[in-house]
Amino acid sequence: MFNNRGAKRKGFLMATLVAALLTALVGYSLMHRLQTTDSVQSIQQSIDAWRVTLTLCRWTVIALVAFGWNVGVVHLAKTGKIHSAQAEQLCRYRWRAVTWLAILELVLGQGLVVKFLGITAGQIV
Repeated sequence: MFNNRGAKRKGFLMATLVAALLTALVGYSLMHRLQTTDSVQSIQQSIDAWRVTLTLCRWTVIALVAFGWNVGVVHLAKTGKIHSAQAEQLCRYRWRAVTWLAILELVLGQGLVVKFLGITAGQIV
């Protein structure tokens, strides 16, 4: 899709590195809090305190993708990174991508799978 394969690969590697570093940082932070004076209940309380804020951040990112998709595609086409036919194809994929992001948020972010399994097992009323 992009003309420059080296830049594409470099961008992918950088994004992967950032994701891995963030995951390691969060894991280290949770392990450090667990091994110090905090208990599992206090960690759960702090996660619950951040839950609404993080949910709002995720929905904001989904909205930015929905409303900024065409702007980004037009910018890529103007700079010559993609052809006009590819830009048209990407514009058609906007709502498909937003739908998948919303489904992932509902299933993973809101815990619908866990709630569904709890209901089917009879643990949640």
